[in-house]
Amino acid sequence: MRVSFPRLFMLISIFALVSSTANAQTSKSQPPKDASGSFSEAERDLLTEINLVRANPQVYAAYLEKMKPLFKGKQYTAVGRPSLMTEEGWTAVDEAIRFLRAAKPSGPLNPSRGLSLAALAHVKDQSGSGGTGHQGSNSGVIEDRVKPFGNWQGGIGENITYGSDSARERLLTWLIDDGFPSRGHRMRLMSSDYKVAGVSCGSHPQFSAMCVLTLAGGFVDVPSGVNAATNSKTNESKPKPTNSKAIRKM
Repeated sequence: MRVSFPRLFMLISIFALVSSTANAQTSKSQPPKDASGSFSEAERDLLTEINLVRANPQVYAAYLEKMKPLFKGKQYTAVGRPSLMTEEGWTAVDEAIRFLRAAKPSGPLNPSRGLSLAALAHVKDQSGSGGTGHQGSNSGVIEDRVKPFGNWQGGIGENITYGSDSARERLLTWLIDDGFPSRGHRMRLMSSDYKVAGVSCGSHPQFSAMCVLTLAGGFVDVPSGVNAATNSKTNESKPKPTNSKAIRKM
């Protein structure tokens, strides 16, 4: 699994480039609390940004367009920051802009308690181990992590970001998807096939912080009072849905 961490820090100066109109939109679009309580500020902000780009892809295309003067070939230089070498340079950003300009708005991702708990499990794991990527220390992947918390419907996928970026910086990095030819992060964020999401952010021993976004077509939580271990064993005995697709690429 390839992980290119410099890409996670390439958008440090984005907030200096965005408009006050966008900030007003963000303040009016806070996601509701999930069934487990409330999100942390970082988690709430990230889900808000994701739902904003799904509803207003043209606005986020405009944010990316303002980055062009900061590129010289594959070198990206933010104001007051050291230069960073990207893998594709402006080409990846320009492709993201064209994608967003052509994209149709899609509905918001509704918070899922079970998916948030699965995301939290991965954050806790890597916060302790210092690992990166989609595979947990017990070799489990997203399908395995959700089993104790319920059953997914349709497809299932996962995005992960490392570093102390803002919610918008994390989102724009996923949209650009520099160095990933499949543009899997972008496709998951914008896909109308995904209806629900879980978010968890926490510390990471090497990169200071991390956030995990887990998405699915739908999710049915374990009923109150059902033991999580029992549900996990029940899931083991069931064949996986033929339309379930785990996306393990960061």
